[in-house]
Amino acid sequence: MKTAQELNSLALETRRMLGEDGYSPIDIFAVVNGWKEKKITIVKYPLSERISGMCTKVDEDIVICINSTTSYGRQRFTLAHELYHILYEKVEGRIICDMKIADNKSDSEKEADMFAGYLLMPYDALFQYSKKVDKWTLNKIIDLEQFFLISHMAIMFRLEKDGYMAPDSLADYKNVTISREAAKLGYGKELYFPDQIEKQYFTTGEYVRKVEKIYDKGLISEGKKEELLLDGFRADIVYNFDEEEGNLND
Repeated sequence: MKTAQELNSLALETRRMLGEDGYSPIDIFAVVNGWKEKKITIVKYPLSERISGMCTKVDEDIVICINSTTSYGRQRFTLAHELYHILYEKVEGRIICDMKIADNKSDSEKEADMFAGYLLMPYDALFQYSKKVDKWTLNKIIDLEQFFLISHMAIMFRLEKDGYMAPDSLADYKNVTISREAAKLGYGKELYFPDQIEKQYFTTGEYVRKVEKIYDKGLISEGKKEELLLDGFRADIVYNFDEEEGNLND
């Protein structure tokens, strides 16, 4: 099994490939969707409550499926986790990933979990952040997870593994209504909740680009393009749902 140092190094290398530095929070969905050197399609879909995500690779085409019924923080972690399998392992068929972040996993899954944590928050980034913390209280932990946009359980796991807090010190912080505690500190609750129902089926990345490309080349009809986009849960494109855009002349 790879060491923590090796996995942190791979995470930093991946950040460089994505055009990111080694310290800042990363908008993982945006940078992966825009990563034209890799043909990655991200599908958000309600999976079993036991599964966080899955991935597959056929030739150069990569599909990563994220369980959209999990919190936004967990979805970010899952995408980073699946990137490890795709980039640094030989993928044959599908890789299905368990929901738990725990020690009783295969070496591959443990490595992917550690890589995901380091990709979202590199070792030195946490070290530098920790120098500003006199004592790790619940409020400080929430500040940290909100800054790096990482789920509460992933932060707990990381603080314990990197030696910042002992397991008994973390016990009181694991069974709290974390969204409420974050709200009391002035944060939004988005990190701790899943996508809205209408966004739980959604595809981004290479699939959408390919559909548009073959249509532009005249290889498929407009009707076929719309069919393919609807198959990819992109009715917003087909029916021009632009509710997020206001009046651009305002």
